[in-house]
Amino acid sequence: MMERRGERIHIVEAGGRGGVFQHALAVAEALSASGSAVVLHTATDPEIEPPGGFRVCRCVRWHRDNHTPLRRPVIALDWFGRTLPHLVREVGRGEVFHFQGEFKTPLVASTLAAQQALPGRRVVQSLHNTFARSDARRDELLLRTGMRLLDAAIVFSEHDAERLERLGVTAVVSPLAQYTPPVDAAAAARWRERWRAGERPVLLFAGQIRPDKRLDLAIEASAMLGRDHLLAVVGEDRGDLQRCRRLADERRVEVSWTPDYVPLDEFVAALAAADAVVCPYDRASQSGVLAVTRKVGTPSVATAVGGLAELATATVPPGDAAALAAAVERVLAAPAEKDDMQGGVVRAHLRAYGRADGDDR
Repeated sequence: MMERRGERIHIVEAGGRGGVFQHALAVAEALSASGSAVVLHTATDPEIEPPGGFRVCRCVRWHRDNHTPLRRPVIALDWFGRTLPHLVREVGRGEVFHFQGEFKTPLVASTLAAQQALPGRRVVQSLHNTFARSDARRDELLLRTGMRLLDAAIVFSEHDAERLERLGVTAVVSPLAQYTPPVDAAAAARWRERWRAGERPVLLFAGQIRPDKRLDLAIEASAMLGRDHLLAVVGEDRGDLQRCRRLADERRVEVSWTPDYVPLDEFVAALAAADAVVCPYDRASQSGVLAVTRKVGTPSVATAVGGLAELATATVPPGDAAALAAAVERVLAAPAEKDDMQGGVVRAHLRAYGRADGDDR
């Protein structure tokens, strides 16, 4: 499709890796296939090469090889001195500026304000979390300020839509589409071998190991299961690995640890290789892990917080290890079916963009 200025949808995803990036790829791909002219602005070094069908602008530099204390100020200077002026010039009158995720709260709020100050732009943000993960009062205030600069916010659950609408923010619910490469059966088999699972069912905790993700609850639940099984952990440590290792030793729970960042194709294979996935989070708006798990057909159990109930096979109250163990037993007995989660993505986004053919929530 010929790209014409004035009609373009600019999707800005700053990180270039992880669940938000994978979601941005899926949205760009779906919109492009429906006939929209899409430009994806992302990192100079994305984790995977974006698929064809839309233009990719690699305009965000993360300086990942800079391991000094100066890295953060260098990133901020680069954003305000190079990336933000570029985005101001690039987005034209009548075009959509769509920011994915929360990124660094002060940078996002400034960027949304700069775009809203320009005439004729429609400013949209996909709020993958409707709260500030840092728990800092300043970040929460900036997040809410940024919300009020939006023409529309895209969220991924009715729970978050209702929360935003109470704050006076126009919210549109979209399915949480994730770009997912086909499952590599050989890679899935390698995970089973690495875990030394044999014929035992594998309970998988996938994603970052952080205190709010509650890997400790998965370990406690694993200790309560009445069947022989293996608990596998795949994801990079973000501050809670050592505590959880000690707990597993205390409870004598057998765990296969892979505390590393895993490339997308291998991560998807791990989700497909598991017999059940657990997400016992204390808080969340949505979960890319659950969306991909559902797409590959592996059953899942999550806590009933945020919009997780709309993605998981079964949900339990937060903080309840016994309920988590019982739910795992139930889903292992009744495997889930595959669900690609793609329906409605284009219509929801066009509605948020104020363009024809968007449906009502």
